[in-house]
Amino acid sequence: MLKRSFPAIIITAMAALLPSCQMISVPEATDPGPVELTRYEKFITNGYYPEVMDIYTDDELLAQANSSCPIFICLNQQRGRLYVGNQVAADWPVSTGIQGRETPTGKFRVTQKKEQYASNRYGKMYNAEGRCINADADAFKDPVPEGGKFVGAPMPNWQRLTSDGVGMHTGKVRAGQRLSHGCIRTPHSMAVKLFAITKVGTRVTVCDNPEETFPTGDILHRKLYENKIARAKNTSANAVYKANQARLAQD
Repeated sequence: MLKRSFPAIIITAMAALLPSCQMISVPEATDPGPVELTRYEKFITNGYYPEVMDIYTDDELLAQANSSCPIFICLNQQRGRLYVGNQVAADWPVSTGIQGRETPTGKFRVTQKKEQYASNRYGKMYNAEGRCINADADAFKDPVPEGGKFVGAPMPNWQRLTSDGVGMHTGKVRAGQRLSHGCIRTPHSMAVKLFAITKVGTRVTVCDNPEETFPTGDILHRKLYENKIARAKNTSANAVYKANQARLAQD
């Protein structure tokens, strides 16, 4: 036995109670078609996102981006996102602070920008002969050997967020992995784009979980659900249309 949706049963039953002379011919409903995901929604639902090195950019939105556009860094996803309005203009992988040197969460603003910059704390320690004796030196804790020197790690496209040295910059990134001493490492191509867009004062929010405007699975599932409801209504409307056409043909 075929199952019919509740709305279709009610509408058809009501139509049957009306005299044939009162039948109204209604246009056949249009099939809404399959659910349409945006290009960005396809990006985040394809493959192994967020643990991918792929960078998403929307060139039209990037052309509109300016220093007032907010940046979000999601620690659990290890992804960064730039918004223009409520739309994602760019989504890229980041590598933030390792355990014990975690990147702080909160709402920050860019307070300093330097295209070429080097850390005054983390880097390499060399002895008097010029040999690297510590490739992960902490200048605040490790003494410089006599005749030796400390060389800070290069951090191009530097954008400072905190007074104690946390910022965004070009650096080595691995998908889904935390690698830094607290900074937000960004692939060079994206770091260059961000450096060109931001100014001192640009808002950067660092959070554990995705921001409210991120199209999470719930949002995508709701789209699928709404599409299913639209199809159900379409089926009911078409049932009434065909019943009316059949009655008119008999009159």
